[in-house]
Amino acid sequence: MQDFTEGSIGKHVINFGTPLMLGNLLLSFYGIINLIWVGRLLGHKAVAAVSATLPIIMLLPAFLIGLGMATNVLIAQAFGRKDTALLKKILSNSFFASLTFCLLISAVAVLLGRRMLIWINVPPEIQDMALSYLTIIVATLVFQFFINWMTGMLRGLGDAKTVVKILVLLTVFNIIFVPLFIRGAGPLPPLGVAGAAWGTALAAAATCVIGYIYLLRHNPYINMHGWDYSLDWHIIREVFVIGVPASLQMIVISLSGVIIISLVNTFGTDVTAAFGIGMQVDMLATIPFMSIGMAATSIAGQNLGAHMLERVFETMRKSLYFALAIGIFCTVVLSVFPHQIGALFLEQSATNARVLEFVADYYFWMAFIFPCFAFIFVIQGILRSAGDTVALLALSFIAMFIIRIPLAYLLAGPVGFEQNGIWMAMLSSSTLAVGLNWLYYKGGRWKRKRIFEKAEASSLENTP
Repeated sequence: MQDFTEGSIGKHVINFGTPLMLGNLLLSFYGIINLIWVGRLLGHKAVAAVSATLPIIMLLPAFLIGLGMATNVLIAQAFGRKDTALLKKILSNSFFASLTFCLLISAVAVLLGRRMLIWINVPPEIQDMALSYLTIIVATLVFQFFINWMTGMLRGLGDAKTVVKILVLLTVFNIIFVPLFIRGAGPLPPLGVAGAAWGTALAAAATCVIGYIYLLRHNPYINMHGWDYSLDWHIIREVFVIGVPASLQMIVISLSGVIIISLVNTFGTDVTAAFGIGMQVDMLATIPFMSIGMAATSIAGQNLGAHMLERVFETMRKSLYFALAIGIFCTVVLSVFPHQIGALFLEQSATNARVLEFVADYYFWMAFIFPCFAFIFVIQGILRSAGDTVALLALSFIAMFIIRIPLAYLLAGPVGFEQNGIWMAMLSSSTLAVGLNWLYYKGGRWKRKRIFEKAEASSLENTP
């Protein structure tokens, strides 16, 4: 655990953000490992089947992610205030509310799985494979929820190193189990695409058990026997006031992804496979920006809880410098090596060569989106630390549904750029989102947000 209300902000951003980055890279890496194993062992249609499910898999737990973000903010501010009793109440109230929603989401998704695949225009020849993968993943979502809860709690307490340990464990288990279940071994038969899902589920279950046992020995807050189980309506209210808009923001982003992949699917399996490869690489490349944004949320959250507004402004500046350096690096690498990166996922063949050409076309545009992510994730991390998630919801809705989706349909259809029009629209909407987020941050309304208590008006009106 780490107190961010003291010491150098720049060092906190680097020392806390770097382990978070490593941990989240590992978390994303196991998804890429899945796709590599699926592509090399089962072919490009299997890659397309797994890729087709990704927007749905990202959409379903969005409400849980939002509640997790709220818990992170509440824990950070309570820890900054040195209020241990409040921490114990936050942990108990938020955990069981989130668990209940997780089980409900899993049940609904299992029942509606095939219908959801039809809604997003998954090609019929890969629909059965996609359904088998989707059903297993959502039926075992509770294990992923518990991992997210543990890592979110640790981030709020400033413990990034234990987050890395948990995610290293998850990645190692995934590397072992996924190919084993795909190919089969001994009495275990080959399970194909479904095997990739079973391997992922088993890896998450094993990580939950071992991670919790480890934390019982090293973290005084993880032990459920020590929680305060009294019902606190103020905490529950704040969890939902912060969490519901954050969840809706995730749903807006995920729904836009569903609509985009529905449009991508109309251009054929090869384009879907190329987009799936691009999404996996993008998810990996986006991890540093997400991690820096998470670090900014925890660091700024603790300082907001302690009423140290100047340190919040400094967190914004230092985080942005760090993220921009990474964004420029990503742009250079993906602009220069798109074929080589795409070839990691597929064996050499005439059909796969066509997919790789589509990957290169994708990164002709999308390589330049990463400096935009630097601004967006850092600014949103600061706003989230103040609990100003309603503004984030509005900004995301404008970027995705007012700009990205209409522009994608226009450029891909009437204008005639086909799938390249989709990539152009994604880059354009992110560029405009930078301006929207920056204007809101400079406006300063987020500084007037208070979660647990009222602050003096004069301290809120200070500007960086």
